[in-house]
This record gives sequence, C-alpha cells and structure tokens, in this order.
Amino acid sequence: MKFRSFLFAGLGMALTLASASSAFAQDKKFMRSSIYSILVNSKDQNTRLDQEAKTSDAEGYAEAIKASGLSSLGEIPGMAFPKLTIPEQFNDHNLNIVVVDFDALANGISEEDAAAARPKSGGAGKFLKAAAADAVGPNSSMVRVEKVDDYMHAVLNKFFEQNNTAPMMVAKWYDYDPNRKPQFDEAVIMERGLDNASAAELAKAAGNDDAKSMLSAQGFDLMNNTYVVATNLRFRNNKALAKEISDLAAGAVASGAAAAGGGALGGLAAMGAQKAAEAAANALLKDMYSVTAVTNLYKLVWNDEIADQLADKVLYNENATIEDLLNSGVCKLEYVGQTKARSGVKKDKTKTLSELAESATGRAIDKALAKLQVEHEGFRTVVPVSKCDNGFIYAKMGTKEGIGEGDEFEILEQYLDKNNKIGYKKVGSSKVEKGSIWFNTIGADELIANADEKEAEAMKAAQALDYTKLKGPKKDFSGYYLRLSKKKAKIQD
Repeated sequence: MKFRSFLFAGLGMALTLASASSAFAQDKKFMRSSIYSILVNSKDQNTRLDQEAKTSDAEGYAEAIKASGLSSLGEIPGMAFPKLTIPEQFNDHNLNIVVVDFDALANGISEEDAAAARPKSGGAGKFLKAAAADAVGPNSSMVRVEKVDDYMHAVLNKFFEQNNTAPMMVAKWYDYDPNRKPQFDEAVIMERGLDNASAAELAKAAGNDDAKSMLSAQGFDLMNNTYVVATNLRFRNNKALAKEISDLAAGAVASGAAAAGGGALGGLAAMGAQKAAEAAANALLKDMYSVTAVTNLYKLVWNDEIADQLADKVLYNENATIEDLLNSGVCKLEYVGQTKARSGVKKDKTKTLSELAESATGRAIDKALAKLQVEHEGFRTVVPVSKCDNGFIYAKMGTKEGIGEGDEFEILEQYLDKNNKIGYKKVGSSKVEKGSIWFNTIGADELIANADEKEAEAMKAAQALDYTKLKGPKKDFSGYYLRLSKKKAKIQD
C-alpha cells in the first residue's frame, strides 16, 4: 500500500522492536480484533418465550413483571443489549444499527432461500432431538426448529446487503467523513495501531517519531481481524428449561436403551444420562431465569490485494466518495462459525430484574466470544504481559475472558518482517496457575451475593487479584504477549 511504503522507507535500524529474520517468514500473525456487535431480535420469538414463562410459573412471572417495571419479559433482550459495551480485548467497530429486526427482514424470504443460505452442518444433535420428540412434544424448543435459527443466515445476508455492511466497515477504518475532503484518511488505523502496542513498546518509542509511526502503522495489519458478531438472545424461565432437559434426556435414554437391546449396557447408559440431566436441571433451578446467547461470527474479507485495488481509486484519492467504495464491489463478509452460551439471572435484592438481566446478558455474550476464540484460532486475541516476577507472568485477563485453571498460553515476541508487517514469534509457554484467576466477570458482585459464604469469600479474593497469574520460564517477558494455545478448562454455562 502507498501509505505503508512511504511510512517505512526511512525507518532503517531505528526500530525498537525485535528485528526480523528470514526464519520468521512462516510465523502466523495474531493481532487485536475489531468487532461490530449486533442483536438479531425477534419480537415473535420473545413473545412466545414470555408466554412460556407465564405458563410455567404464573406467580413468579407476575412478581418478575412487577419488579421489572416492564409490560413483558420479552422486552428484555432489546432493552439490555444496547447498554452493553464492546469487551476490552476488542476494538469497538460498531456501525449505526445495533439492533436488527429479524421478523421484518425474514418477511419475503422463502424456505428455499433460507435453506440455501445455511452453512452445511449436521451431528448428533439432530438425532437426539428426533429420538426425544415423543417425550417432549413437538412444541418444545428442544425439538422444534426455531425460525430464528432456520432463517438466521438468510436474514443476516439480507441485512448486510441492504446496509452495505462490509464496505461501511472499511469506511470506518478509513475514518469516512462526507463533510471533509478527502473523505477518507488513516486516523482510525493509526490510533488502533498504537492501541495494539504494549506499554513497554510505547515507553521504548517515547521521543522516537520513527518508532511511533511504526507502531501506529500496525493498524493496517489489524484490518484483517475485523468481524461482525451477530447474537440472538433468549430470555427463558428456568422451570420450563429444566423440564425440557429432563424430558429430552428421558426420551434419548429410552431410545438408547432400546437400541442396545435393553441389556446391561443400555441400562447403565440410561442411568448415567438420567443423573446428568437431573444435575443440569437442578443447577438451572438455582436461578429463576436464563439468558442464552446464540452467536454467529462473520469476518471482513481483507488482504493486500483488496487494499491495493481500493488504494488509488478510493482510499487515497482526495476526490473519492463513499459511492466509489460501495461501487467497487470488493468488500465482502465471510461466515466463520456459531456458538451458544448461557448465563443465569442471579438474585440480588439491591437491583432490579432489568439490571440483573443486563448483567446476565453481558456474561452470556462474553462466554460466547470466549467459546468462539477457542473454536476459531484466527479470532483469538493477543494479551500484553503486564508484569513478570520470578517465573510468574501476570496479565489483565480473567473469568470474563473465559480463562480457566490449566489453560496454556504461548509467549509471543513481536517483530517486523521483511514486508514491514508486524508478526509474532513464539518464544515460550505458560500455564494458568490454580487459584490465581482474576474474577472480573460482569456482575461479579451479584454472583458473590448469590453464593454461599465459603464460595463468596473465594470469589472476593479472586476479584481483588486484578491479574491472572501464569507459570512460565524464569525470564522477564515484559513487553511480550500471551495467546491461548490449549484450552484445558471448560467454559461453563
């Protein structure tokens, strides 16, 4: 790109980061991600789940409505989501629309179009649903195919096209302003490049304009880590959910036992599955409600070839307009994957149901983001090392980011490759220490208030840590980075 070539032309040996070598050429590059987070909201779905809550627990529902000040619990997803902020490990790349009307967009989409837009997938889930259909009935969410799930990808494709989402995400990177000439510049790119630098790098670059410029230019590489996170929220009564889990397990167990000929193996499997279902149902009943986040991840397609196509005609042309970017036709989004995460709405007499639901929504989305990072390597974030002490490494990450005991992280050293791009070289490994995870979950105080005395004390101690501690080599890794390599602890719903 023009700007990058100009910026690095005079840097020479003034760079303060680790120098590159040809041996590093094959190293992967892991950078901070930018996300546009949207809620795919269905009034039809929310109304049905509201009615489910009323039917499952009429007395509790009436109490919840009175406490919340809402006319319907179906209002909660649309109320809670816009109040949430983008998690700290990501850059905020939100555009104007953050709540998408699923029902309006689904209107006019045929079943054939919906089927064609869905990613190809399968697995045991469909078998279990089919096996348990008789036990739970056709209207159970455990068996029923939700229209939101069925039409999600077609609706999102329609939304992206109608709102020019991909090109507008590029325009945000280039600080698009229709009231300025030129309409595009690199201000956001430069700012995020500096945000991606560690405190140690910034300290080394102090007073060195060339080094500061190089750190700023990291933003160009960050553009390849730009995502849309599209979430559908389901606010459900836990009595209804617990009953469905028990019924589903009973149906699946009966089918499994029959398939095994009703012998000892089938009987043991049935007992184990039934106990697991009972434990899950009992755990749910500790809270009255749950928020489930079903999250789909899309990535902005961005590379040097696309950047070069746009450079002369649009991004570095002082006469270019947003129409030129829209008409280029090169800005696209690609589907990455989907995950699901749940969080209970905890009890706290000092807060309203609306406030508690907002915290639970934030926790569910944080868990979904953590799961997506485990499942999709390219979406994993890089965390700066905060400090080192006698073989221990400390970093500003914790339960909010899905960190668990025994999780393993690569220690990465940053360098500049032969193409003037920032890369990361693995120089060591570290493992999260037992009892040393920072408890920074959204609504931590609510969770502490809802826990028994012993658990609450442990939570308070973890909340006061301010860092997560990892065991690593006895070396000072200040200015280095950590990145998840092996997830050992399950992210609990």
